[in-house]
Amino acid sequence: MARPDQRHPANVEGDWFADTRCIECDVARHYAPDLIASDDGLSVVVRQPGTPDEEQAMWRAAVACPTQSIGTISRRRPPPGVFPWLLTDGVYLCGYNDASSFGAHSYLVVRPEGNLLVDSPRFTRSLVGPITELGGLAHVLLTHRDDVADAERFAEHFGARVWIHRTERQAAPFATDLFDGARPDEITMIRPGLQAVPVPGHTAGSVAFLLEDRFLFTGDTLHWNHRRGELDVFPRQTWFSWDELARSISALAELPVEWVLAGHGRWHQVGREVYTRQMRALAADMVTVDRSAWGRRAGLAPD
Repeated sequence: MARPDQRHPANVEGDWFADTRCIECDVARHYAPDLIASDDGLSVVVRQPGTPDEEQAMWRAAVACPTQSIGTISRRRPPPGVFPWLLTDGVYLCGYNDASSFGAHSYLVVRPEGNLLVDSPRFTRSLVGPITELGGLAHVLLTHRDDVADAERFAEHFGARVWIHRTERQAAPFATDLFDGARPDEITMIRPGLQAVPVPGHTAGSVAFLLEDRFLFTGDTLHWNHRRGELDVFPRQTWFSWDELARSISALAELPVEWVLAGHGRWHQVGREVYTRQMRALAADMVTVDRSAWGRRAGLAPD
């Protein structure tokens, strides 16, 4: 729960506020970008919600925040049903982002052949209950080592298989299934309509998951930069190789994708034509602009 005694002085007057424990992960701003903004990197409330939809957006920001830095002076509790939040066609945002993964987003996919959890939120009864009602979990899919969080607890609770690239196994020694392959063309078919695509760059064993030739779960490889309104990468967080990341982006550009569902950065329904056009341009730019100069080309990409 947000701490009134640590209320950031830049908050606008009103019930909702952000405290100074914020870790600059950008999560709250993804959920309520018209209400929460950055003050020297830290989230602050710049406008109080004025409609039921804005109030709900603020609750999502509060519940998702990994440091629980968004709240109300009146100490109101979240209403039921904030998360999982349905985005489209059985794909939900989990919320309850975990501080151990620096606030990475995670996703629940509900399907008759078995539900999927892509990366992991915090393990909490407030989320386990709804997931149970939606049919539990058959698979936990981990994009890379950074966003494991409470995956082991979810897998144990639901008896789910856990997938991660062999290179990243140290982060998830409890994994039941390992991917191999060091290039995007070395694809693993997890089940019909669900593929694991190696995308080295952010880490050596980063993987994207392509579901039903429509949904691309990208971890920290690719995101929607909501400030610039375009697909983007994180240069400062490219731990393994910028050149490898450029090759991975070039390969991803040729996939049939409608939705980009990122771990860090924002999710977005890009649309297939826009996705292909922007991804090809992004890949071309990455070849000519080095990592150190990338952030300066149009303002540093958000953390």
